[in-house]
Amino acid sequence: MAQRLKEDVRARLVDAARSEFVRKGWRGARLVDIAAAAGASIGNVYRYFPDKEALLRAAVPPELAGELVRLLRARVRALGAMGDWRLGDATGSERAAALLAFWIAHRREVVVLLGRAEGSPLAHVRPLVAAELTRAAARYLRDHSERPVPRETRFVLERIFEGTLGMIVDVLAAHETPEEISAAFGAFWRFQLAGLQALLAPARRRAAPRVARAP
Repeated sequence: MAQRLKEDVRARLVDAARSEFVRKGWRGARLVDIAAAAGASIGNVYRYFPDKEALLRAAVPPELAGELVRLLRARVRALGAMGDWRLGDATGSERAAALLAFWIAHRREVVVLLGRAEGSPLAHVRPLVAAELTRAAARYLRDHSERPVPRETRFVLERIFEGTLGMIVDVLAAHETPEEISAAFGAFWRFQLAGLQALLAPARRRAAPRVARAP
């Protein structure tokens, strides 16, 4: 019984920490507030976790970051193989469905990883993901055109994917049920994939206009 109570206290602390990190971010979250939300004392926090970083590792396991990057890579590779990015919504893509399922299952953890980890040991995850998406899109563009990716286009891609990560965080922070999350991402993907397709589609060679000869 005592062991079960200990496990329950630890689980409540981890759950409260996730919620507190989502609300206030790594820097704003305080151990005393996490303890209060879990119905525990600050002494109990230190009994299970030596410091705030240890609690973060329990609330947002680092291996989730690796799984998130893996799923995103698979998603972008699948989009590249399709040729038409507009076809890559959650209902038409196995990779998109897997990524969406991960976001739903780890909603709060993803919010922390991509939007609330500044200053923490997980702060590298967001720029890593943004750079990965930019490289994948630039690679697709390079492979389907006969010239290097212009610097201006890469700049635009970087800003697009920064916005993408912000939208992922906003959707997951604002919605809780799988139905709400799926609907929100469905709307976002339809908008974004159409824009990316227009940007990344290979330029069509157009025949030079014929000049009418004077009679």
